[in-house]
Amino acid sequence: MESDSTLPALTLAVFILILAIAEAGSAAIAFRIQSAAYNLANGDSGKHDPLELIADIPGGQIAPLKLIGMIAFGAALISAASLSITAWDTRWGILVLVATVTLFGLGGVILIARFVGARYSNPLCSVMPRVAWVLSYPLRPALLVHDALLNRTAPESESSLDIALSVDTDSNPLDEHEVRMIRGVVQLDQTVAREIMTPRVDIAAAEAGTTLESLAEAMNKAGHSRMPVFEGDLDHIEGVAHAKDVLRQIASGRDPSVVTAKEVVRPPLFVPESKSLEELLGELQERRVHLAVVVDEYGGVSGIVTIEDLLEEIVGEIQDEFDAEEPVIRNIGSSEFLVDARLPIDELNESLGINITADGFDTIGGLVFDQLGKVP
Repeated sequence: MESDSTLPALTLAVFILILAIAEAGSAAIAFRIQSAAYNLANGDSGKHDPLELIADIPGGQIAPLKLIGMIAFGAALISAASLSITAWDTRWGILVLVATVTLFGLGGVILIARFVGARYSNPLCSVMPRVAWVLSYPLRPALLVHDALLNRTAPESESSLDIALSVDTDSNPLDEHEVRMIRGVVQLDQTVAREIMTPRVDIAAAEAGTTLESLAEAMNKAGHSRMPVFEGDLDHIEGVAHAKDVLRQIASGRDPSVVTAKEVVRPPLFVPESKSLEELLGELQERRVHLAVVVDEYGGVSGIVTIEDLLEEIVGEIQDEFDAEEPVIRNIGSSEFLVDARLPIDELNESLGINITADGFDTIGGLVFDQLGKVP
């Protein structure tokens, strides 16, 4: 009888190990996302590029690991039942059954694995993509179906995401700000550059012939450390001037009243309006730049996107000493509000608890123009 129980025991051990790995991996990734978002919100990114805190996290592995964990959990229960039946006639039968019920009833393996995952999140995140690939190899067909269904239902699943983020499995509930940050990370692939860009009319830029002296004054007045430089008009951007390059030229002894902005620009990065923030983040990191020029389908410049814009999608509005403190929504009377025309409609909906449908436009200004049919 003892030899008959060897195979079920080994099978049970293997599935428990797989379950532990899957739970530890998903917990490590989730903990890393929360930690990175918290560090970004508090400006504590250390020596690393702030975007690397998010970009290096294998967030796409959470769903496969969860699926693997569910399958391993079910298989472990079946193996435990088989082992209990096999060992029932022995003096260890009842002990095996009780131990199994206790183990899975209290979730001992899962809790320990999640603790280990959170404790060693950095090393686990670095190896988890390869581990997940090995574990999920036999499940490729199921994962392909899972991904297809997830992509089809993504727009309708935002409320489910909110519920999932609010559930606390380790008696450590997330506050509203942490939930917002995690949602921001998860939804990077669902938001495009056009939705967060600084529009063309608000771009602070300099002509190519502007002297360094005037350029430094313009940067100081605008409160920007980077400024697009154009030749003729904004549709012909030559590059991006950096404040440190301007200061370096002045410190080297060159006459700031003679040297022009065109001489110190760096090559610009152009991206389409439809580029997802997830892709944009990766490209900014790869090119090691902090500003991208957004162009429309006709090649005209429609706006710019900066690292700060991306971070604000994750951590919320970031105010510095150069930002105006005027609120974008002001209550001026009973059910009356004064709203900045550039405010995105989804932000207004969220702030006021209303549901304005955006059809072909993103901002309150676009909504007003659409309803009036003219410029008021």
